[in-house]
Amino acid sequence: MAWERKTTQAFFFRMTRFSSLVLRCSAIAMLASAPSALLSQTPLSLERARGLIARGQLADATHTLESFLQQYPGNADAWLLLGVARARQSESARAEECFRKALTIEPHLVPAKMNLGHLLLDESRPSEALPYLAEAMRSDRGNTELRDMLVHAAEGTALEQRTRGDRDGAMMTLLSAKAEAPHSFPILLDLSILEDELRLFRDADHDLHEARLIRPEDLKALYAEARVKMDLQNIPAAEQDMRAYLKARPDDATAHYGLGRILQMAQRPAEAKAEFERSIELSPNQSESYYEMGQIALNNGEYDEAKRQARNALDRNPKHGGALAVVGIANFRLKQYEEAVQSLQAAVTAAPEYQPAHYYYGLALAKTGQKEASERELKVATQMADEQNRREAQRSQLAPGVLSDPPQR
Repeated sequence: MAWERKTTQAFFFRMTRFSSLVLRCSAIAMLASAPSALLSQTPLSLERARGLIARGQLADATHTLESFLQQYPGNADAWLLLGVARARQSESARAEECFRKALTIEPHLVPAKMNLGHLLLDESRPSEALPYLAEAMRSDRGNTELRDMLVHAAEGTALEQRTRGDRDGAMMTLLSAKAEAPHSFPILLDLSILEDELRLFRDADHDLHEARLIRPEDLKALYAEARVKMDLQNIPAAEQDMRAYLKARPDDATAHYGLGRILQMAQRPAEAKAEFERSIELSPNQSESYYEMGQIALNNGEYDEAKRQARNALDRNPKHGGALAVVGIANFRLKQYEEAVQSLQAAVTAAPEYQPAHYYYGLALAKTGQKEASERELKVATQMADEQNRREAQRSQLAPGVLSDPPQR
């Protein structure tokens, strides 16, 4: 689910790749719009080839260009036009070779960069396409088609980087694209999602604000804004956004889960539980809503109910660290210390960044006479709590007056 916490791994949104590109001959357009003095200097063979391509006579154009290149192999325009003809005949590899040959001869040939970038993007190679499109963009900033290709190449490249775990690289890619296309809705949305993942909540909030000014009715942006408002502890705004989203998408299980989390943070557990139950009705195989209901029961001192709900979560995800911790903490409070040690040991293994699991594991170890191990776990828990307090203090400086952040699971 998109709102899963650190007990599981999930992207908030999957970035999509531009897949409907139709290769267009920028070289032809450039020749057609060139001054008459320049056209008069263009070899007649290239003019004939240009006309053949424009009329769709691609085999004849290819033959004309190949014959010309046998005599003039150093002509970059001829290689460029041959690449266009071959691309239009679905000979992608040979077209790529031609575009690269043109750039070897004339490294600053903008139409070759644009066509090569376009071809690579259409071949699902966005990270290879991006530098060519960026270079072409710097020479033709008014070209909206080129800007669109640059945006989609940046999205695809950032997705590849995130998949490899290189979030910093993805951030640099999207920021560079934003510099070239500052009003691109896809770039602003993807950038805000990544910033939220990196806990750059104010930056995420700013970029989402800009994105929603461009497309105020976009539901993905509204959903993302609810998430960021929650992370900023702006609970009223988060609730308003999520309810607006659910008005449009009432059967979205993830959104009901998200609203439940928001209501939990607003100290409205009964309403939160109702949202988690609705989420389960819509998506029975999930683990997160069961876990959250277990947490609500634990907070209410209903330890058997807490264990029951947590086990529902574990039936669906046996390595859910938060659910293992709920079982362990409930056992500890019921003075079932041996059982608590087993569950909490599994919890810290499954979710090593979850501070409460370390804390209660240390307490349970002490109750079973394992003093040295207990001291080690309690030391880890203290260090983690200090780090969380430091982050919260830093956030308070950026957003004074907000509520504290809940512990990360």
